[in-house]
Amino acid sequence: MQSHPPHPVPAKDDYHQALQRIETVHGNMAVIARLGSMLREPDIGIDQVARLIHTDGALCVNIIRLSNSAFYGASSRSTTLPDALARVGYNRILSVIGAALSKRLFMHDLKAYGMSADDYWAYSYFCGVLLEEQAYQAEAPPESAYLVGLLHALGRVVLNELLITRKMEVYWDPSLPAEEWETIVVGFRHDQAGAHLLRAWKFEHEIYQRVADQKKPERIAADPLLRLLDFARRTAELNRFRVATPDWSLPSDGAWENEPDRDIAALASAVDRARVACLQIARILKGE
Repeated sequence: MQSHPPHPVPAKDDYHQALQRIETVHGNMAVIARLGSMLREPDIGIDQVARLIHTDGALCVNIIRLSNSAFYGASSRSTTLPDALARVGYNRILSVIGAALSKRLFMHDLKAYGMSADDYWAYSYFCGVLLEEQAYQAEAPPESAYLVGLLHALGRVVLNELLITRKMEVYWDPSLPAEEWETIVVGFRHDQAGAHLLRAWKFEHEIYQRVADQKKPERIAADPLLRLLDFARRTAELNRFRVATPDWSLPSDGAWENEPDRDIAALASAVDRARVACLQIARILKGE
């Protein structure tokens, strides 16, 4: 594999055009930004959430499909969006809508990174589910933790799009840290690109700033949620994103898993629950 580009590094204008293209094509991600804050407001009802997303037909179909699955304990079928959201339950609305929208956002293979669309989505969704479940350990709101995990690697979509647009057949060599490779090939890292998009979509500061800070050692050391994200990322990478494979191994060289009083058995159980949830949701969204 090549570590260096055979063509000149894309110009800054090309980078911004790639950002604008992703922002325009996937502008409905702003729905999640609004929903994340809406669900923390008092007296928000199912009907108000339904009104926020009802204009996106494909999204509504996937939400209804998820709500009718055994994963959510369906005993009868819902045919309307409010019914589907009520069945999922208020506390899981953000998770189910995030799953449906992110599946669309990550629908193309990331050829530059050697990742299929399915692997990339599974990686992102696994991180979101694990961070949401363990948010209390990181002293963070579950909604924010879920979104940080789900969207932390969003910037790779931008960089992949940029290389495709420029017809640059350059592929990541895993022996080189991804951030170093991105800087050499593109001139920007995926954490910077992702934070830019999340700001444009009006996500809350605590979310896009963590995406921007996810690779900064001093910020990771100071922020429990970033330490948890670092653990989730390393766990998925260690197990090569194979959510269909049981008994995932845990990394042992990071701050999160080595913090005092960490219950490793409980952490392993949380990882397995997130892995299984990811596998089940992926199958439902595929119509299996």
